Amino acid sequence: MDKQQILAQITQAFTKLGITFEQGTESDLAIHQEFVNAGWSTGKMKIKYDAFIRLDEGGKKVLMWQKTAEVRSGTSFGGGFEASSQSGATVFRKVKIVQYGPEGKTVEVDLDLGAIVKTVKDAAKQNGWKFHTVLMQGKAKY
Repeated sequence: MDKQQILAQITQAFTKLGITFEQGTESDLAIHQEFVNAGWSTGKMKIKYDAFIRLDEGGKKVLMWQKTAEVRSGTSFGGGFEASSQSGATVFRKVKIVQYGPEGKTVEVDLDLGAIVKTVKDAAKQNGWKFHTVLMQGKAKY
């Protein structure tokens, strides 16, 4: 398969997952998505995800860099579940959180950030390409 067909496969899957992305600005695909931005009178919570994906036609490999930033401040009550596993340098993370502020239920989060990586990794493997997680952002950019 060629690069454009793999990109089409990835972008179709992202659309089904509700992931917003940009094509061709800094890399083949870029994700800059804020999954949570909630506030209440005594605090706030944000979860932001960034990723760059570049397809190297010469080496037939897909390079991916990703970062998750989570900010919590203030006082709230609640609980949740968070699980992560690692395959090589790739971290698969599931987050389920319910937070309550003084006003009542403030935010409920149910994310599977590993689904993003899995989508890209599966597309590469299905098309005979290699998948590599890179630690430096610049390696997944043009």
